[in-house]
Amino acid sequence: MLRKIFSISFLVVMIVFSSGCLALLAGGGTAFWQAGKVISEEAVSMSRAVKAVEASFKADKISVTDKVTKNKVVQLRGQDQTGKKVAVDVFDKGPKNVRLEVRYGLGEESPARNLLTEIKKRL
Repeated sequence: MLRKIFSISFLVVMIVFSSGCLALLAGGGTAFWQAGKVISEEAVSMSRAVKAVEASFKADKISVTDKVTKNKVVQLRGQDQTGKKVAVDVFDKGPKNVRLEVRYGLGEESPARNLLTEIKKRL
């Protein structure tokens, strides 16, 4: 019985890979995730922008789950009280110039826009 389940599972996986459905699924998921992204450019320093994001997370009761600093970008990931994932990327675009990218849940634009408004209040 176990061998039969394994064989059927393997066959299904091979069909998905050979038909290109996996790439379509991945692309559709990415497009869905990016659809609700809200972007804003602000004339503030990188450190001030990051502090504003952290203060907004705290005010909105969003717990920070991850904070990564890479080449001229700080990525803050969190989760709200309902379990929705929140992502804010702060890009350094030069002296006193940053770009904020906010994503909330599965492409939910309204909560993302509300969070961006909260961040802007604290800049």
